[in-house]
Amino acid sequence: MIDKLIVGSRASNLALTQTKYVIEKLQKINPNTEFVVKKIKTKGDILLNKDLNKILDKGFFVNEIQNELLKSSIDIAIHSLKDLPSEGNSNLESFTVTKREDPMDVLVVKKNLKIKELKDLKLIGTSSIRRQEQIQMIHKDVKIKSLRGNVETRIEKLDKGEYDGIILAAAGLKRLGLEKRITKYFDVNEMIPAAGQGALAVEFRKNDKKTLSILKKIQDKSTEICVNEERNFLKTVGGGCSSPDAVLCVSQENKVKIEGKIYDINDKKYISGNMVKDLGNHKDIGVKLAEQLISKLSPSINKHIILTNEGDISGFKSLVKNNFKVHHYPLIEIKPIKFKINDLKRYDFIIFTSKNGVKNFFHKVKISDNKKFICIGSKTEHILNKYGYQSTFTSKRNYSEIMADELKKNKLINDKNVLLVQGEIAKDDLNVELKKFCNVDRVNIYSTNTIKDSNEKLKKLISKKSTFTVFTSPSAFDSFTKFYNPNKTKIISIGKTTSKYIESKGYDCMLTSQMQSYEGISGSIIKHFDQL
Repeated sequence: MIDKLIVGSRASNLALTQTKYVIEKLQKINPNTEFVVKKIKTKGDILLNKDLNKILDKGFFVNEIQNELLKSSIDIAIHSLKDLPSEGNSNLESFTVTKREDPMDVLVVKKNLKIKELKDLKLIGTSSIRRQEQIQMIHKDVKIKSLRGNVETRIEKLDKGEYDGIILAAAGLKRLGLEKRITKYFDVNEMIPAAGQGALAVEFRKNDKKTLSILKKIQDKSTEICVNEERNFLKTVGGGCSSPDAVLCVSQENKVKIEGKIYDINDKKYISGNMVKDLGNHKDIGVKLAEQLISKLSPSINKHIILTNEGDISGFKSLVKNNFKVHHYPLIEIKPIKFKINDLKRYDFIIFTSKNGVKNFFHKVKISDNKKFICIGSKTEHILNKYGYQSTFTSKRNYSEIMADELKKNKLINDKNVLLVQGEIAKDDLNVELKKFCNVDRVNIYSTNTIKDSNEKLKKLISKKSTFTVFTSPSAFDSFTKFYNPNKTKIISIGKTTSKYIESKGYDCMLTSQMQSYEGISGSIIKHFDQL
């Protein structure tokens, strides 16, 4: 039996209402357990002036809560499922609980406005690109203005006359007792909701079997089946919580039905479809529908994206889905180098800054004792997991000062002995910052080598007007300049560090990703061209 559980929640009225609802369900089954709510403000609650369509941080509404879980200052977190990224932290586990509330979107018009039909409204408020695109399909002449804030704030702005109507989730209004404000429910022929809309999720530390056994008791199997297929659909099409793609899965009378829409960036229209399977034979119905819709996308409009990174390019799959012609020409090669580590046992933590660091380390080193690891980036963490190890902490930020500051605040490695594993050409910034609060030794275990010859096919491709070249590191750019003219292509950079380097060489970057990952730069490219 668990005597006490500390529950993390966003501080909005809706989030706290949802948290209270889940706790009530848990309390009935576990009357002797005390539940204490801890309110946590996320970036999404603080940065209310940010346009959601320009934010590429997938954990915008949950990162701070997840950090509290990892630090063990809370035991469980309760989220709106659609806020939770599909690619979770490997040290945390999550699933849906309780029966899903109404998943549909609704129209709310300002008080005393006699007009009830969408076609008669002039200004609609919503921050969701998915809702914007679907509304424009119904009513192409309506003007849409961004709308942020909690449910009550949005309704207050509406009633003050800032909008004629706003689009909200039915679930939130119903949970807050504001169902009477609903003017119109959209059906699936008009507007399909976001994946997981109306569902609640719990998140907790992996291997916490006691907490898992309690939470599983309030799981609704039908909800779990449907939202999992919706998230599989979204993952397959390369979408996220801020993408225009939409999906709804329902389970009725031993049947599972899924309806989805993906946005064709070329024709500026939706491609929609549905699929029905018998319950029990429904596995991967979301993936299958997504693949079916992707196959119907219009032909490419000849935007060529050249990828120059070494290794895996699966993180760029959303570009293919959005009809970019993707070409992979690695311009650097990673090679292991000889290295020596004196007395590995003395280190409390090993920090990996890249997936190449993980691969080359475990190729040469065997870990026999109970060593703790820290990773920079989810890709690095994913590779570490493949070797059978877990990351104690994973930083999502790829800037040395920020990473060091995160680690200092978490107090995981303060005054500890740390081994920093890096590549030969990596700057010493992180090492310098870490030395301020821990005992760190750096070891270089691989080299980054540039290509030796030019490629005629790549030369011809660069000469096309509609070609854009993505650089994921300064070394890739250096390799490019040896054989090709950067002025003949439009340059896209993975982040500020790479952009600064390119600009220091006298060249301009057309676009710099806000989130330093392959998925992040793909999202930046798609948004850039969608807004032209």
